[in-house]
Amino acid sequence: MFSGIIQELGEVCFFEAQGNGLSLGIKSTPLFVTPLVTGDSVAVDGVCLTLTSCNESKIFFDVIPETLACTTLGEKRCSDQVNLEAALKMGDSIGGHLLSGHVFGTAEIFLIKENRYYFRGSKELSQYLFEKGFIAIDGISLTLVSVDSDTFSVGLIPETLQRTTLGKKREGERVNIEIDMSTKIQVDTVKRILASSGKD
Repeated sequence: MFSGIIQELGEVCFFEAQGNGLSLGIKSTPLFVTPLVTGDSVAVDGVCLTLTSCNESKIFFDVIPETLACTTLGEKRCSDQVNLEAALKMGDSIGGHLLSGHVFGTAEIFLIKENRYYFRGSKELSQYLFEKGFIAIDGISLTLVSVDSDTFSVGLIPETLQRTTLGKKREGERVNIEIDMSTKIQVDTVKRILASSGKD
């Protein structure tokens, strides 16, 4: 599990296709890398990946085709920056909201207006989004400001823009989205009840 509080920015330093998947290497600070061991979970732009190897300043992962299909990781290239968060340990503070690192899909930034970012996703995604509810964008825990049929927006403080990759994003770029799982469960439960009663 993760908290959606980005601990470090990493830089893609290795990117190589392997079958239908890829091998991904990321350079970061010794402060972030040193505590990690092979087998640990790390959220890379919000995507939970398993560490396959590491050294003093680099961490490596294998990314399977299913992950590439529903995230932006396949679009990364060397020197691109990514958000990093190590998995929570028992007793760690949860500064954002609990995340699994299982990305629901992607959304596109279609408007940036000062500190307000507007995104376009699918209608399937929007059914799980509510104003003032939680959302994770590229692994960052954020609060939804507005929600429409297939668009939504968030407000970003200067600290978030400075410490994450969102401050460098441009209109037209895609981001990874993880929805709040408790909200998804409630929405899906209500839909099943309505469907079984013939009120859907």
